[in-house]
Amino acid sequence: MTSESIPAGSFDVATMSMPRLDGVSHRFVDVGGGVRIHVAETGPADGPPVMLVHGFPQNWWEWRELIGPLAADGYRVLCPDLRGAGWSSAPASRYGKVGMADDLAAVLDRLGAEPVALVAHDWGGPVSFIMMLRHPEMVRGYFGVNTVAPWLKPDLATLRHLWRFWYQLPIALPLVGPRVIADPKGRFLRLLSSWVGGGFSMPGDDFWLYARRMREPGHAVAGSRWYRTFLTREFLPWVAGRYADARVEVPVRWLHGTDDPVLTPTLLRGYQAQVRDFDVELVDGVGHWFAEQRPDILLERLRNFLARI
Repeated sequence: MTSESIPAGSFDVATMSMPRLDGVSHRFVDVGGGVRIHVAETGPADGPPVMLVHGFPQNWWEWRELIGPLAADGYRVLCPDLRGAGWSSAPASRYGKVGMADDLAAVLDRLGAEPVALVAHDWGGPVSFIMMLRHPEMVRGYFGVNTVAPWLKPDLATLRHLWRFWYQLPIALPLVGPRVIADPKGRFLRLLSSWVGGGFSMPGDDFWLYARRMREPGHAVAGSRWYRTFLTREFLPWVAGRYADARVEVPVRWLHGTDDPVLTPTLLRGYQAQVRDFDVELVDGVGHWFAEQRPDILLERLRNFLARI
């Protein structure tokens, strides 16, 4: 595996549309199979590493309000773009979450950054959680933000919540999904942004940065396959207990905005039984886009967690 490093304030063809953030440099890490993962990086090279993993339809820019303060605290901050998102490769693959998790492990291995504190939102949650289960020696703590682990309980409470995932069906459909994601007017994504935000929509500039990157060649197809693979190949095995025997020994915390209509606290039931040190904080008045809506709360809670571990 190889990597290229592009200093802060410098651009090439791959970074011409990259938003600027003071002090941030950009790497492109070859993780094998012709896939290159983009990583935004800042902070002291010898600082405790913290990896921030974004959700859909976002990319590393989701963490812009946290990156500078965490670097100033002395942490080495790593913000990868998941396979098929941001400035990373979008190969013609199924986008299984195990493969995406292994991408993150390969990045950490190449950058020599383990053990790392993982922070994850939305789809970044199960991807990075699976990475932790597969490579526990690489992780010293996990902080989830409006996300879930790959532990889905096969009970009536879960079934009652399935309707909340209606939006995944059009995204997951072949042909239809990529068109929905790549719509130049972003109509479906804007509707989704407001709904999952509990009435709070992503700021316009950020929304269009994410939407335009998802329209890049291969990325709309990739985004559709994130969901299609989950619905057709991962959901039932997860419910059937694929990871039911997994135990987590490092500290795990969840910060959850209760205005999120999709990922509700009901889905977090039972985590205490599988994590040695687990706690969740529910925050009223905050929806799915926690990092955009209340970065102050997120930063404070994350700082407390990082100081503890």
